[in-house]
Amino acid sequence: MPNEMDAAQWAEQQFGHCQLGDKRRSRRLVQVATALAQNGGGNLCAATRGFEAAKEAAYRLIRNPSVNAEAIMEAGFEVTAQRVASCQCLLAIDDTTSLSYTHSVRESLGDIGPRPDVSTRGYLVHSTLLVDAERGTTEGLIAQTFWCRDEAERGQRHQRKQRCYAEKESYKWQHHAELMRQRLADKMVDVIAVSDRESDIYEYLLDKVQHGERFIVRAAQDRRLSESDERLSEALSDAPKYGESRVEVSQRGGRPACQATLSLRAVQVELAPPKTDTDHRESLRVNVVWACEESASKDALNWVLLTSESIADEQKIQEILHHYRRRWRIEDFHKAWKSGCGVEQQRQQSADNLQRMAVIMGFVAVRLLQLREVLDNTTIAELPCTQVLSEVEWKVLWATSHPPNHCRDKHPHCIGLTSTSLNSAVFMTANAPVAPVGRRYTLA
Repeated sequence: MPNEMDAAQWAEQQFGHCQLGDKRRSRRLVQVATALAQNGGGNLCAATRGFEAAKEAAYRLIRNPSVNAEAIMEAGFEVTAQRVASCQCLLAIDDTTSLSYTHSVRESLGDIGPRPDVSTRGYLVHSTLLVDAERGTTEGLIAQTFWCRDEAERGQRHQRKQRCYAEKESYKWQHHAELMRQRLADKMVDVIAVSDRESDIYEYLLDKVQHGERFIVRAAQDRRLSESDERLSEALSDAPKYGESRVEVSQRGGRPACQATLSLRAVQVELAPPKTDTDHRESLRVNVVWACEESASKDALNWVLLTSESIADEQKIQEILHHYRRRWRIEDFHKAWKSGCGVEQQRQQSADNLQRMAVIMGFVAVRLLQLREVLDNTTIAELPCTQVLSEVEWKVLWATSHPPNHCRDKHPHCIGLTSTSLNSAVFMTANAPVAPVGRRYTLA
């Protein structure tokens, strides 16, 4: 298992076995990953700390067309698969994000603009993150796919609907399920796929059921039921109530952060195939958990969860809700990747170079999440911070936890630290400030 505390050891175990066609490239990859991990991401100039030879060697690796981004990813996925072998239950959390760029290479990338008058370009990336369902710890990436949209297809949504399922973007959910089967094999019996409303796709749900795999999918559609003329919403309104659940709701829009009380209902239904189905697919028997606030407010929480998990009693229903609430971990990963590592601030000379950097930094972002989880563990609260942070990181944290003038007078070595190191260190430690204790520094 990689030691997240030691950047060099982490990088060696993460990428030391990577097959890049030459052992020297693999060694260089480990060195680059170590530098990026020590710097919390950032660009290669900052990561190599001004050493010209190291900087040039790092750029040569990233620019080398023989260095395959897919091979780098596969090395990381293999480590994740080994890491989770002893986990009793895993959540495979899927989601898509975009990486946007504004420098000259943007013309080689795809269209990700939300409107015709917005010319934003970059990559779309679908990631699957494994989380230990019992401990809540981030275990690592198990699948990731990059792609670019063709700008010529903007506004042709109707034509895209005529394509076969395997050629649509929505196939990404099933594609990642297939990749997990290959990488996790028999371990798939312990994996629950957790995803939001975008994954409410009949073909995807059917694929999971046919393979006997576990899932929790938030419903986006009020689907028809096969055994009657009812819709899903009608069946839920008559479903028995299984108690309540209190959940923390983060601030969003005009709604302040608060606690919400959700009523829990559950029922088993048989979903009818879509009317547009021309392949005569079978109906789907699934369990449904409905968690909602009994409020007339437009901001009231309303989660309809389609699942393979048992709804035999309130405890199992509460467990399904608990698993779904961990879906936000993938958003934390996106934040670590973008804000913590600065993946969108990279400047490279080609799209391929950008992707290589983004792939490496994706695993660094996972490490930041894992470090934050370790720092949140109260059992290490009295350890000297030098056992957790590098010299630059603890100095940055000291600088940010004290008034600038006070720090500048007593600790002149804090001056000149990079903003990238500052951002990544602050993200990594979250609510674990540094406090002086005698001549040592411990995490308060």
